Amino acid sequence: MVHNISARVFLIRHGDTAWSVGGKHASFTDVPMSREGEGQVEETRDCYIGRHKLIDPENVVRMQQRTKRTVEILQLGVQSQQIFLDRDDQKKTVSPLTGSRGAPSEPLIQATSWLNEWNYGEYEGLSLAEINARRPPNSEWDIWRDGCPGGETPEQVSTRLDELIAEIRQNIEDTVTEWPGGRKIAHTTRSARDIVCVGHGHILAALALRWAQRPLDHGMRLLMEPSSVAVLSFESDDLSRPSISLGRRMTR
Repeated sequence: MVHNISARVFLIRHGDTAWSVGGKHASFTDVPMSREGEGQVEETRDCYIGRHKLIDPENVVRMQQRTKRTVEILQLGVQSQQIFLDRDDQKKTVSPLTGSRGAPSEPLIQATSWLNEWNYGEYEGLSLAEINARRPPNSEWDIWRDGCPGGETPEQVSTRLDELIAEIRQNIEDTVTEWPGGRKIAHTTRSARDIVCVGHGHILAALALRWAQRPLDHGMRLLMEPSSVAVLSFESDDLSRPSISLGRRMTR
């Protein structure tokens, strides 16, 4: 029997780094994950990823050291090796997977600048307390409203995320079922064609807001802990109703 399986977009944040533990903001600085952070990712992999588990995905990832390493540990796209394609320069890199068997991953794991962390500009490497100390009195920093001097504004971040969302939706819409009356339902198949976005805290939270068609200064605060998993989908599988799934079982 064929069951309806909703199209899903999984968001996974990289594990802890020395900067994230210290509350420092990292965007263009390529800070590697700590050993503790890699352990966090291993726990996420064991809980959520694999046959008969929640995630068995196609992948869209950002290839910085901490996010690329996250994908390697998660063993996404997995068989005997992972093939990464950097969409900016079209270069491919291959990461063999110790202890795994089978054919190489297909399709390519794609690295896209659309998933770069929010560019913190002058606030790079600073903690929230250090940022607020630089600002005028009674003017606490709100990234969703203020953006980052020398970095990106909320409008700039929204624009690039909307481009990513458009491509994700096109991938999903290529497999939709259209019911009488024109209602488009997420693909009906034995196994969902899921998409995984591995990235950083602020950009993944912003992606969720834009997926739900909300402005970044909407006032809602979305948080992602290191190595955590969030799910974007559609209410009642209806592609005209993008939603954020607040709770999901660990199995499909």
